Amino acid sequence: MRTVKPFGPGAGDAPLRLHLCDVDPGVAEALAACFRDVDAAEVVVGDLLALRADALLSPANSFGYMDGGVDKRIDDFYRGKAQRAVRRRIAERWRGELPVGSADVLELPSARFRFLVVAPTMRVPGPIAGTIHAYLAFRAALAAALDRGRDGDPPITSLAATGLGTGVGAMSGEEAGDQMRAAYDMVVAEGWKRLAHPLQAPFVVRPRYLPTA
Repeated sequence: MRTVKPFGPGAGDAPLRLHLCDVDPGVAEALAACFRDVDAAEVVVGDLLALRADALLSPANSFGYMDGGVDKRIDDFYRGKAQRAVRRRIAERWRGELPVGSADVLELPSARFRFLVVAPTMRVPGPIAGTIHAYLAFRAALAAALDRGRDGDPPITSLAATGLGTGVGAMSGEEAGDQMRAAYDMVVAEGWKRLAHPLQAPFVVRPRYLPTA
């Protein structure tokens, strides 16, 4: 594990601490650049599942299948219980399909990562580069995490996540990081309160992300 960007001095006062981690150093560096001025975020190169946090973010598809990529490793971490629980929740609460831009929180029997935040980045597995799916998924995940303790349930104070959409989704670290930071600004920093018109929302006009040489 290598810390690219540590927590800042104000992390202890934040409503939600972010542990951003990726095995790809390039993705981690891009996340660090996007969150460089966020005290409540750390960025690490390494194994997501080696971290300690209240909650783990699963970017699985809308149907809850966790048979590939980081989601397979998440399901293995929970000894095969995660996919069953996620698919059951999607069937019971979402009528079989959790849309991109929505999220749900499950509590699983584990000393680490007691909560699993499920926020699909894709309807079915496939490329999502050029979409705003990472923004929509992270926005939903952050809102779900912050809402967790409002009804007297145990709160989520820390969330661990990878660079969303950068695996099967084929997003660059820059694109994913930019979208994840925009989601953070809108939800945790309450940027939504300052929107006077829909045209001011993030990615109404989207930048083009050009591949690096």
